[in-house]
Amino acid sequence: MTDNQSAQLKPGRRINVGDVGETQKELETGKRFEIVEELDVIDESSEFEQELEPIFKPKTSRFNFKGIFVISLLLLIAVETGYTIIEAMQESILLAGLYGFVLTTALLVLSKFLFKEAVSLKALKQQNLRQNDALRLMSSTQIGEAETWLEPLLTQHTDAEVKEFKACLKPHHTDKEVLQLYQTTLLVSKDEQAKAIINQHAKTSALLVSLSPMALLDMLSVLWRGISLIEKISQHYGIKLAYRSRIMLYKQLVKQMLFAGASELVSDLAATSLGAELLGKLSARAAQGLSAGVFTARLGYKAMELCRPLPKLEQKQSLLGQSAQGILKALLERTKPSKND
Repeated sequence: MTDNQSAQLKPGRRINVGDVGETQKELETGKRFEIVEELDVIDESSEFEQELEPIFKPKTSRFNFKGIFVISLLLLIAVETGYTIIEAMQESILLAGLYGFVLTTALLVLSKFLFKEAVSLKALKQQNLRQNDALRLMSSTQIGEAETWLEPLLTQHTDAEVKEFKACLKPHHTDKEVLQLYQTTLLVSKDEQAKAIINQHAKTSALLVSLSPMALLDMLSVLWRGISLIEKISQHYGIKLAYRSRIMLYKQLVKQMLFAGASELVSDLAATSLGAELLGKLSARAAQGLSAGVFTARLGYKAMELCRPLPKLEQKQSLLGQSAQGILKALLERTKPSKND
């Protein structure tokens, strides 16, 4: 009886062991498939970003003809100016002095312009580096580096706010906890002010488009309010833009809004969906104004992400939805008198 039982049990044990082994292999295979799928998604997104780089980073060749042309043109202007001053000195000292005064003034203005451009470019590059450091510190468990990172930012706040913030800091706080405390205290007030600026410009754009009788005026008004909004947001976060730095910021905004925001645009549209009953109360021009206002608000929040010290803007979809509700309310209030008439 014991032999029969052992004979019956042995095959069962072998089958169970085999099943467990096959099950483990299947699980491992499934894990490998899941990992491969995740890596494929990451590779596709990284390849998509790499395809966009040539759009904003032009190809550099060994022979830079543009640079050679600019240098040659500057040399030609310098030589021609020198000959002109020499000839003027031979004719009249007064004329030579006038040429010298104009040339000196032009050089001073050019030097001031170049200095301002260099300072602005440096500030914008430091802002990008600051955001990269912030991303690293947000996952850091070390102590001490975050306070050094915060020092230049504390000058943008009042002494009372800085004193209150430093009173909340504890010696055992990690870098991540220090940045979280900064985000929930000092940065909140600046973000609220930036949101107020964005909502004001978005409502103005919506009202201008709803009142404008021409499509060209619509485009110009949206462009004007968008440029003004970017300027105010950058100044609000302590970034002074010059010509070159402003162009660089515009390129970053275009890259963020047109290329890197396909899935984000869908979520933004879902966040700003207002329902057929509310939209039915708007005229065609008011609906166009609503679209222009939402676009201006989205542009403002993108500029806010690029200019604020911590790059990630929490709950941006809900913020955009709130802006859309405010724009709609302003448009409905404007149309009330016409309905009564």
